[in-house]
Amino acid sequence: LKPIVVQARADQFSSPHRPDPPMRCCCGSGSSLAKEEVDTLLRRPVVAEKAEPPSGLQSCLAACCCMEMKERDSVGEWMLNANKTKAPSLLQKLCFCQSGPSERRPSGIETVPQLRGLAGVTVQAGTRGAFQTFKWAKWDAAKRQVDLKVFGGFTDCGGSGGSELGLWSESVEAQCCFLPQLFGRCGNSTYRFTFSEDYRRADIAIMGNALVFCCICIPCLPVLCTVPKCCFAFEMVQTDNSTDGTSWTRNSSMCGSDFKFHYHLKEVYTPEGEVGKYHDELKEHPQQVMVTY
Repeated sequence: LKPIVVQARADQFSSPHRPDPPMRCCCGSGSSLAKEEVDTLLRRPVVAEKAEPPSGLQSCLAACCCMEMKERDSVGEWMLNANKTKAPSLLQKLCFCQSGPSERRPSGIETVPQLRGLAGVTVQAGTRGAFQTFKWAKWDAAKRQVDLKVFGGFTDCGGSGGSELGLWSESVEAQCCFLPQLFGRCGNSTYRFTFSEDYRRADIAIMGNALVFCCICIPCLPVLCTVPKCCFAFEMVQTDNSTDGTSWTRNSSMCGSDFKFHYHLKEVYTPEGEVGKYHDELKEHPQQVMVTY
């Protein structure tokens, strides 16, 4: 039967004087594939890789530091669409006097057309697992200022003043658990973004309570200190091709030096949770990230 099959293919796909060799499967075995079967395989859509569950060590590390593991591909849901936080962690109960879920209040920054993209989910292109949103931050329209508690902090007893948890994610690494908890959340670590009149640029002030560096932890204290710009200075500048806050360049300066490029900030989800302009940037980041709760 084999010579008959070969002859049939030769008559169908090429001249009878010079038959083509039978097509072989990708594993290199001797089984033949018809031309129509090959075309079907080439047209078959590629299935996206499914997110792997966190390892036992990763889950234990996050739980011990009162942080929650989240999937990268669903960041538009858990960072934007949840109007309330989940039940508070032990750290929130003991140190921040939060007894139950807290309401998340929109900042209103999405009403500014030039900054609308910042109310969605933006990703730090060039880093690992760093997503953030201004949707639930504190926005002062008169001063053109946003105060973003990077890893959450104290608002008021019971959490009735609104929650600022889960606004910034980090990759699942040991140092990303320790630093956010001790120096971030307990010290009310805050970034203050002050925008120019045309909303094309913002100065970023680093604020917090320096007492945590002296092992004095009083979470209910308001933000007391601002890092001098002669030590650290950050800025963000909207790129030329962006007019709606969807693409920024983040620059940094140390010890009074000139600003140098640090990373790009790009929108991956809109404020409504829809796919953003730079959604493809997500695939460059780990499947699992951590947020405070």
